[in-house]
Amino acid sequence: MFTFLSACKWLSAIIIKPCLVNEQAGTAAALIKAEVPWSARRGHLSDKDRVLKTVKGILNKLTPEKFDLLKGQLIDSGITTADILEGVISLIFDKAVLEPTFCPMYAQLCFDLNTNLQPFPSDEPGGKEITFKRVLLNKCQDAFEGADKQREELKQMTAPEQESERRDQERMIKLRTLGNIRLIGELLKQKMVPEKIVHHIVQILLGHDNKTCPEDENVEAICQFFNTIGKQLDESTKSQRINDMYFGRLKELSMNPQLVPRLKFMIRDVLDRRSNNWIPRREEVKAKTITEIHLEAEKNLGLRPGAMASMRNSRGIVLGGQGSISPSHDLPINRPGSGGMMPGMPGARKMPGMPGIDNDNWEVPRSRAILRGDGSTMPPSARVQPPPLITKSHSLNSKFLPEGSGGLVDGRPSALIQGSTAPPAPARPAPTASLPPPVTSVPISTSLEVLQTKTISLLEMYFSVRMFDEALQCVEELNSPSYHPELVKEAICLGLEKNPPCVEPVAKLLENLFAKKVLTDRDIGTGCLLYGSMLDDIGIDLPKAPNNFGEVIGKLVLACGLDFKVVKEVLKKVEDGMFQKAIFAAAMRIVTSSPSGQMVLDAQASDIEACQSLF
Repeated sequence: MFTFLSACKWLSAIIIKPCLVNEQAGTAAALIKAEVPWSARRGHLSDKDRVLKTVKGILNKLTPEKFDLLKGQLIDSGITTADILEGVISLIFDKAVLEPTFCPMYAQLCFDLNTNLQPFPSDEPGGKEITFKRVLLNKCQDAFEGADKQREELKQMTAPEQESERRDQERMIKLRTLGNIRLIGELLKQKMVPEKIVHHIVQILLGHDNKTCPEDENVEAICQFFNTIGKQLDESTKSQRINDMYFGRLKELSMNPQLVPRLKFMIRDVLDRRSNNWIPRREEVKAKTITEIHLEAEKNLGLRPGAMASMRNSRGIVLGGQGSISPSHDLPINRPGSGGMMPGMPGARKMPGMPGIDNDNWEVPRSRAILRGDGSTMPPSARVQPPPLITKSHSLNSKFLPEGSGGLVDGRPSALIQGSTAPPAPARPAPTASLPPPVTSVPISTSLEVLQTKTISLLEMYFSVRMFDEALQCVEELNSPSYHPELVKEAICLGLEKNPPCVEPVAKLLENLFAKKVLTDRDIGTGCLLYGSMLDDIGIDLPKAPNNFGEVIGKLVLACGLDFKVVKEVLKKVEDGMFQKAIFAAAMRIVTSSPSGQMVLDAQASDIEACQSLF
């Protein structure tokens, strides 16, 4: 067994013993000190190296979701000379040709950079200006024309020991050629490549002699090219006539016995696509944003619009627990991570923190009434009764119900939207003195999805720039007081998920919104209750979340946005005893460390003792 001790002995044998042998032989080699240490060289990068390093980092993070933000950073990265411009274009070109799925995004990036970057004067007197577009097209042309030369050089590698290296290089040349063709096609869509260049490329790939068969690589490239830009070429009458000539040639090639079957079927697929008005038979693989992935999942699962985003944001209500039914009505869907089994497999064990199931096979949030048992065995009043402070929660809504149900299941309000659109049950009236005036509920439709999107957007912006005035204005523009508890919950959830956790910014935001009378103490309390009901799940992924949540609670107690009576209710929503202790200890540590904390401790001593009695 390879232990730490054996590792030390092994290192000694490698490092120490040779040194001893060299010393005994009198041939110990002296260390040669470099003129400029590596650490110093690393700290003194040239302007070009610094900009290219920044651009490389931006390109590594570039996705359709972050496109606008990172595009602005790239434009402002310091492209101040023609030399730097050429280096940046080389980086973008290499990324695009090796990631052909993202070529539309890189083509859009090239168009925006060409629009925003200023041209540079030519090094030669009387020469043309050096623009982004000119340098990029020269790069594409050099890569296209140099591919044949590289293939000829590879044919000279005939030695047996060079076989593996030759295959790897052939594969890389093919990948870069197809990526370059895809990029040129996408640049044509952005009006950055003139059509005459496109026709020149097509003629080279098809060959000038109709009697000879083009190389396999050229046939595959021409198919890729027409799949990308065939629709654009057919839009004008002049190009369409030229296209007819190209496709007549392709039809002849599809029957050429010299072509392998794979390429014949590839050509026939292009011919069929043109005859079908350039609509592909199969969905093309393309880069998608998270929103597009959610919409596709909602369509496949038969969910309402916005359901996936709501499940992702709340993290506490996930469709598909034990007992839930898939759109096919006969396949049970299990939650991801349920015992390592795939969704739909019988016997998947229930993970800690999974929501309960009512008699209608709908998931309900966990409460103290449902500790570790199955919710189906509990009476309805015990399963759906929330504490008074969360009767207006909007994280439980009818977006997970079937279309047209109106929030009713078997003629009665569903447990999922109890407290959001249905009136409270008569069996559990709340004291009128503690309830605020009735507030109109948020419409359960796309308006709720808009509120969720705006809330997450304003919180992400706040955590990035830390400008409270902007956040205050955005919250006021939501104009939905009944949604404020959800806003509090999202602020805590997003803030504590950051690395490092934004404990202080979250507390400051909620304190200031409370001081400006935008949030009420009831909003803050309800939001904390909502987050507390999710903490057993969140704590699995974020072990420090209970301690951070306790610090936020402590700061809100000092700001009079919470009291320990509400803290007690929050602790009841948390089932894990260790989490309860961590929350309470962190809150008490914040309160006792403040000069005004002693007054809070004296005034709420009985409620603090009640909190301590829970564990």
